[in-house]
Amino acid sequence: MDNLKQRGRPREFDEQEVLLAAMNHFWEHGYDNTSLDDLLKVMNIKKSSFYAAFKSKKELFKNVLLFYKEYQITFLQNVKKQEGPKKAMLILLEKRVEEFQKTGAIRGCLLMNSGRECYGRYDDIAYQVQLEFSHLIDLFTHFIQEAQERKEIQNMQEARYITGRYINILNGLMITMRAGAAEDIIEDIIQSAKKLLE
Repeated sequence: MDNLKQRGRPREFDEQEVLLAAMNHFWEHGYDNTSLDDLLKVMNIKKSSFYAAFKSKKELFKNVLLFYKEYQITFLQNVKKQEGPKKAMLILLEKRVEEFQKTGAIRGCLLMNSGRECYGRYDDIAYQVQLEFSHLIDLFTHFIQEAQERKEIQNMQEARYITGRYINILNGLMITMRAGAAEDIIEDIIQSAKKLLE
């Protein structure tokens, strides 16, 4: 009869959907500027369900950071399958520019944004950011190594150093666009990424 025992009520929501909704809200407004009421509204769940599933806003945010990392990895892996590793990294840059051109704003990387917001204030969140970001760094490093092996990238510098420079270019591009730089400056940054990945 043990297998007939109640195992708790099933959740009344799709966890992937509510995490996506929460991710987009945190991405737009940041951690501190997001309230529990905001989350309940955008996630469209009851407070009791929220606490049963996620315990607190902070624990939800940690789940969101993991979800974001997996979301980005899935996107990049899919692009790599279609376009190759080098092109996938360039497409990520191009998508940031397209976002800015279409909306006049740029959200940037949720992990980078959260790292700046939480560093020195929320140590456990900052640690989670560091952990998830390290997985993305590893992914880019593997992409570069694969591109080097396939001769897509002739630059034979150690892949992790190329990755570090690529991340700085990506981050610098987003900061420069937010600052209102002219199009020729933005294009020059894109060209510097292409040169790095030659």
